[in-house]
Amino acid sequence: MSRNNRDFRFKKKSPPSGQSGISGLQSGRMKIVSNAQTGVGRGVLDAAIELGAECGGVCAEGRMAEDGFIPDDYPVVELVGEDTSESIRQNVKESDGTAIIYFGDIEEEPEEALDYCVQLGKPYRLVDGGDLQSGQAAKVIADFIKDKGLMTLHIIGPKASASDRAHRFGYEAVRALLGLGPKQRHPSRPQHKKTADSGSVSNGSSRTSSGGQDGDASGKPQSKPSGQRRRRGTGRRSPRKPTEPQSESA
Repeated sequence: MSRNNRDFRFKKKSPPSGQSGISGLQSGRMKIVSNAQTGVGRGVLDAAIELGAECGGVCAEGRMAEDGFIPDDYPVVELVGEDTSESIRQNVKESDGTAIIYFGDIEEEPEEALDYCVQLGKPYRLVDGGDLQSGQAAKVIADFIKDKGLMTLHIIGPKASASDRAHRFGYEAVRALLGLGPKQRHPSRPQHKKTADSGSVSNGSSRTSSGGQDGDASGKPQSKPSGQRRRRGTGRRSPRKPTEPQSESA
């Protein structure tokens, strides 16, 4: 085998796109996607809007929902000529991955989303809200985001008519999820610097540090403080004995 071929065998392969690397949650650029149906769909958007996170998605034509019309406050775009099922498919397709929330049984919209994820080969994570608290669900979803390197997350779950806890669960889960993202680092506690009069002394002589801690603004060392001296062999200070004035010669 030639040297070139041998080197080629050991080249480090780059990870496949969308399967690793920094995620939207880690970078603080996570986008939440939903079709704004009642229940989990609106709960996750309510949390994202409240926290100022990027969010959106597509919905059925006419912004139709089980309670009438989707309010304009939700930043979703209607698909002309399409129903709710197609909006689920489009959100699965356009997102990097889907978190599917359910309570006991996977049915209706969560089941449709699961089928579309399998058909389109898109990553997904099942989250059983019947066994997990909303904070625990957030950690499961956060691990999914980081493992797959997701930047856009589609979240879907039961409608309000299917579960009376759907909206609150979706809302609390996303609030906890976005709270697991990057936090602002606090500056480290400042260390106390030595003053000019607290320079280190050894064997009765003062030493000036290279940083000029014992010097003035001009860089010149300050004079040794008068009135005190260090006893030899101990760390104690004793008052300097006053010297007797020399008598002047006649």
